[in-house]
Amino acid sequence: MCPTSGPSCGTAEVIYQKMDEALQKNAIPWRNCVSLSVDNAPVNTGARNSIASRILKEHGSIYIHGCPCHVIHNTAKQAGLGVLEVCGFDPEDLTVDVGYWFKGSTNRKGYLTEFCKLHGSEYLEILMHVSIRWLSLERCLTRTLQQYEPLASYFKSSDEKQPRFRRLLEAFSNPMTEVYLLFYQATLPVFSTFNLLLQREKSSIFLLHDEIRSFIRKLLSKFLKPAALQHQELHEILYKDPSNQLPGEKLVIGFTTRGTLNSSSKTPLLNRLLDAGDITPQQVQRFQQAAVAFLVRAVEYAMKKLPMREPLIKHAMFLDVQQRVECGVEDALYFVDRFPKLLPYNGPDERDKLSEEFLDYQSMDIAMPEDPATFDIENFWGNMASMKNKVTGMSWCWYFRIQMLMLNECSLWWD
Repeated sequence: MCPTSGPSCGTAEVIYQKMDEALQKNAIPWRNCVSLSVDNAPVNTGARNSIASRILKEHGSIYIHGCPCHVIHNTAKQAGLGVLEVCGFDPEDLTVDVGYWFKGSTNRKGYLTEFCKLHGSEYLEILMHVSIRWLSLERCLTRTLQQYEPLASYFKSSDEKQPRFRRLLEAFSNPMTEVYLLFYQATLPVFSTFNLLLQREKSSIFLLHDEIRSFIRKLLSKFLKPAALQHQELHEILYKDPSNQLPGEKLVIGFTTRGTLNSSSKTPLLNRLLDAGDITPQQVQRFQQAAVAFLVRAVEYAMKKLPMREPLIKHAMFLDVQQRVECGVEDALYFVDRFPKLLPYNGPDERDKLSEEFLDYQSMDIAMPEDPATFDIENFWGNMASMKNKVTGMSWCWYFRIQMLMLNECSLWWD
């Protein structure tokens, strides 16, 4: 929009002034602004003395939200702190150490290649984890597990004095390291899948209400008894109550992880640790406590930071043609009431017209592709602009305008 400069260029006051000046210069009133998507920094979204707090004074109906991908990233990061506090394991530290140990060293890579041949596995380039890259941790952990035995042999066969090497030697000498890595490999896809949905280019705000709840329920189902999840709203679930939690041996920690710990498994690879006496029941119990701590922290942070109770997201579900029959005209009227300047349909006749259009939308026959996920909702509503009532010859002006307003808001939210 416009650059800022000077010693105070990063303050909420200066940034807001620049935004306000740009809107005034182009004769755009704040009431015409539907939403604002910003990063999650306090200067942007803080409750006081932020850009958001200033804009809301000008236009209380505007929808302001931070980056949802960053929220999911932070959810996983906060969950990891739970594991760190219980057992001291940090997957980010491990992957960073592994990445930097081999970075730029042809000799070290060559030595690792020899151990890969010894173990009958293919050498794969070590990946570098970047803490601010939302999807890199899962890939780096998977790559480490793909070469876990060669890596363990490499560090156990070398004798270096550097602190990083000593940390890596200790990690790969501890049989529980593989267990924790397997747990993260089994659990992180829940975060990555949701994150990828948030990053897609298509408008998706109408999916968010259900997808947020699905994300949190997936986490809850990994450590709660099914009875504790049934017939309950998310905010009513007592997920921190130990009586609602699964016993350690029933936790959903990944088949390979459980097999590695469980001596009753029929697969030799998965029962080797207990059978060989490499780990103790006390270590298993601590791991189970760490897994619960991870999941509890994740749910707690997600429920606090994700817009679960934002009414705009709930009412936006009517945009999705696949969910239209489950919605009501009150969902469309919510936006009329929230943005009266942009949607000035307050008279009884106009609202009756809007209700008729909504009923037509609900009852019309809409051809869906074989894969409903490929349905182009922007193209659908674009075509609706040219549709006219066969009797009156009038277009869907009221309802179409609400749809276009919301699709515009969708794109802003996800950018």
